[in-house]
Amino acid sequence: VWIYMGPRETPPPLPHIEANMQDDGNWSMRATLQECSYMQVLEGDIDTSHASFLHVGAMDHEKVPEGTFTYYMLKDRSPHYDVVETESGTMYGAYRPAEADSYYWRIANFMFPFFTMTPTGILGMEVRCGARVPIDDNHTLSISLRRGGFNSTGTFRTQNEIPLLNTNADLMPNGTGFLDRFRSIANRSNDYQIDREAQKTISFSGLNGIQLQDMAVTESMGHIYQRHQEHLGTSDMMIIRTRKRLIDAAKAFRDYGVLPECLDKPETLALRTGGAVLPRTANWIEATAAFRQSWVEHDGLKVDVLGGSGG
Repeated sequence: VWIYMGPRETPPPLPHIEANMQDDGNWSMRATLQECSYMQVLEGDIDTSHASFLHVGAMDHEKVPEGTFTYYMLKDRSPHYDVVETESGTMYGAYRPAEADSYYWRIANFMFPFFTMTPTGILGMEVRCGARVPIDDNHTLSISLRRGGFNSTGTFRTQNEIPLLNTNADLMPNGTGFLDRFRSIANRSNDYQIDREAQKTISFSGLNGIQLQDMAVTESMGHIYQRHQEHLGTSDMMIIRTRKRLIDAAKAFRDYGVLPECLDKPETLALRTGGAVLPRTANWIEATAAFRQSWVEHDGLKVDVLGGSGG
């Protein structure tokens, strides 16, 4: 359900988010309550370097297939970044060595006002989007949309010694209180059901699944992280640029009544993100332009290039 809460008599058009406009039944939506500011959740989405230690920190590149996204990520856990502004927000390309003549790129977006597209999967194939909707200062409704289904086994599993990290937290039954819906069974009150034995053997975090791992780290920062304690570095380029875009947009509205142009250009949110291997000489923005467009299918893309972690 989409609700417009602004002053216009006629609401602006719905954003053309592909994951929200699937009509073939092959799509999934998941909502989870998170106990922290929406910006903490959003900034976790647009940080890519944490994936190589929080999510796959226990994996060894020598135990995954060579020439795969996972192999490249584990072999070099410190990507370099290029960040650009877009009509709808910001976009980054994080790259690290692949073969001698190529880089492995992870490309992702932030889109006004609170949408994110993480770089999981294969660029040109993956269709996903997240909405990190503020409920109040201390709570966020974290909504995930994607083509295909979510894995919700709720257990640790291995395949050729590779942890399957794409499981999602199970939810409590909904209650009647304002904050009693979409609550994860594993949460702050029970240490997110951390499994110490799994942490020693197959999982860096001991937490079951990417969503739960992100939730634990994001919420344990406190409801509203005190940013004066930060020491931002080069790996925070996307977060720095996105904060500036949001602050500038808020000032433009306050001072001049001007809103981001994408509000009336819903097609600027018709995007895809994901991973790709490109020649080192390539301009990554130009080389991926066709693959970042929604509603375009590309022949020859195969999921086996992911290598076990989802990229």
